Amino acid sequence: MQYTIRHETRCHFDRPASYSIRNLRITPREEAGLRVTAWHVSTPTRSRRSVDAWGNTTHLLTLTEPHEEVRIVVTGVVDVADDASAILGREGAGMAPEIYLAATRLTEPGAELIAFAHSCLLPPQHTIPGVLACLEYLQQVLQPAPSSGDVLRGAAASFDRHAANLPDSVHVLLAICRAAGLPARFVSGYQLVDKPSEYAWADVWLEDAGGWVSFDVRRARLANACQVRLAVGRDYLDACPMRAAHQGGGHEEVRVTVSTSS
Repeated sequence: MQYTIRHETRCHFDRPASYSIRNLRITPREEAGLRVTAWHVSTPTRSRRSVDAWGNTTHLLTLTEPHEEVRIVVTGVVDVADDASAILGREGAGMAPEIYLAATRLTEPGAELIAFAHSCLLPPQHTIPGVLACLEYLQQVLQPAPSSGDVLRGAAASFDRHAANLPDSVHVLLAICRAAGLPARFVSGYQLVDKPSEYAWADVWLEDAGGWVSFDVRRARLANACQVRLAVGRDYLDACPMRAAHQGGGHEEVRVTVSTSS
């Protein structure tokens, strides 16, 4: 299946910013049956393209003149194989999976979360059905919370309050897996069907399945071919589509739209 994607990000300041810098991760990873046919990133000034430590393509955009708005437009075409699977195996493995056992500030587990991990995901549950069963149970105790800007509470706080926005729901699963001895990483990307949007899910390393397996945390199921991978990392901060900092400008409002056709 071929998809045409348009992704627009508008960042507006309530007064001029004197300087801003943005690290963009908005180029698909060619794995999981996906190939990029065409891809163009349009930015206000020239950006510097590179590959980060996690194997993600990045664009570093720096603005040094006063500005009230930053507009970034991505257009491209991707081909997704008809037999694309949530089981990646060792494809795109990059670093040793053990790197993804270490907790970060956003995935540090609290006592309740560790107890939950030990109750539902210790061997012999280190299998695809075992992780899916954990996700189904997690849905009963963790209510979806609306995303509010870039406010992230992290895994422990989200689990304790029984509510999480999309990135934090992924952090909760990462924390559970790591506490149970399973490497797990954050995935950012696009959801192409229903309401196209930026999306997030998780990869879990399962020896029983031959390597990385992608799980849709919010829907408690395996990820599918309608999810396009942009970046991976230890948590949201490693893999988010845009990470920014600025001088001046006051409050920054960010609006993102994603549209697709096939």
